Amino acid sequence: MVLVLNIFSLLLIVALGFYVFISDPRSRANQTFAGFNIFLAGWTIKDIMLWEFGSELHGLHWWLATSFCFGLLMQYSLAVFAWVFPENQRTPRVKAAVLFSPGLVLMPAAISGFLWNRDISTSSIPDFKLDPLAYLFAAYIAIISIYGVAIIMSKWRQYRGSATGRQIGAVLAGIVITIVLQVAAVSSDRKSTRLNSSH
Repeated sequence: MVLVLNIFSLLLIVALGFYVFISDPRSRANQTFAGFNIFLAGWTIKDIMLWEFGSELHGLHWWLATSFCFGLLMQYSLAVFAWVFPENQRTPRVKAAVLFSPGLVLMPAAISGFLWNRDISTSSIPDFKLDPLAYLFAAYIAIISIYGVAIIMSKWRQYRGSATGRQIGAVLAGIVITIVLQVAAVSSDRKSTRLNSSH
């Protein structure tokens, strides 16, 4: 069930990103949306690799690092998308530099394994202890996500009742569907993990 859900999500993500990009490749909003879908596809692929090939892979360091990094990159794409859509505006460079600068520290920390207990390097089941820095990273991801959604909702209220407003509403619906699919996948993953650890 986990594999089917992940593969379905992956195919949907790739198809949607490709469709949006080819509709207008020069649009900043379309480029950013396609970038978001690439990161989301990467997120899904690393889950498939873990749950289907975990026993052949060495440790969970790679999975945790990519989870944190892809999670942050997706929210960066969401924030940029919120800035440029639907007016096709340029990204505010100073605001982006300030908002994204913590990632210059947090992502290398994740890649270097400073966010969790080092003992997971010999485990194939995600049973590990996160360090306080990991919770700070997760909070930062949530802040970026809330910030992006807040901008999109503000623009939806501004354009509500127009064709542009309907487009923004569709984007909000897509964000909700994405969140639901990811939560469902994570819930299924945890259930499978508990079953595997009980045997």
